[in-house]
Amino acid sequence: MAVTETVGGLEYRLVHGAIRYTHDERMRGHERFTISVHRDGSRILRTFSEIFETRVVRDVSMRVDDNWHPRDAFVRVTVDNRFRGSGWFVFDEHEAQGEALHAPASRLSQRVRLDAPVRSFGTHPILGDGWHTALFDMAGPPQQYFEQIMMSSYAFDGSTGPELLPVSFGIELVGREQIEVPAGEFRTRHFRFLLARSAFDDHPPYDVWVTDDGDYVMVRAYVGDPRHLLYELERYEAVRR
Repeated sequence: MAVTETVGGLEYRLVHGAIRYTHDERMRGHERFTISVHRDGSRILRTFSEIFETRVVRDVSMRVDDNWHPRDAFVRVTVDNRFRGSGWFVFDEHEAQGEALHAPASRLSQRVRLDAPVRSFGTHPILGDGWHTALFDMAGPPQQYFEQIMMSSYAFDGSTGPELLPVSFGIELVGREQIEVPAGEFRTRHFRFLLARSAFDDHPPYDVWVTDDGDYVMVRAYVGDPRHLLYELERYEAVRR
């Protein structure tokens, strides 16, 4: 774990890193990411993910405001070296909009009227799963349930052409834990997703550990029986500009 000072006067923070995907200690993919944190509290997540088993390559850029509500996002998905789809999405207080191109040449335009702002947008990088936990009120009960969430795909590996899809789920706080991963030792918040009776009802148990510093960087994630998939932070660098 490293913190670097640079000269530039742009007054934002950067977090760089990489997450490795394993199954039975066998490498099955990885994810490289950069997060910029700006003076107004907004954040931009940029990720490049590869899943070797299902031959998925995904590029994501997403901006959230100071309340962690999504404001805009771009998702591009390639499967088995073939373009699967790309989409640009924008969110405001009253509407979610999406413009997507799905292979081979299908265009999808969406405008979804909202009663309340979308609270989180799942674009399928593992780091983005950690950002869902920013919804959790640490002063509230240990189990909390959330509506007004959208996903770009219902597929387990996010391998379909991106679109706006509604979902709701719960999050349970298991506790605060000090854990060690290849990137170093981190103080974390351990959460468990509560997915029963959701669009991901058949998803295996899913536990995540995110940094306990307000950035919600994914340090470890584990998908339980029958998949037994482990995700661990293997590189981390924070840069103050």
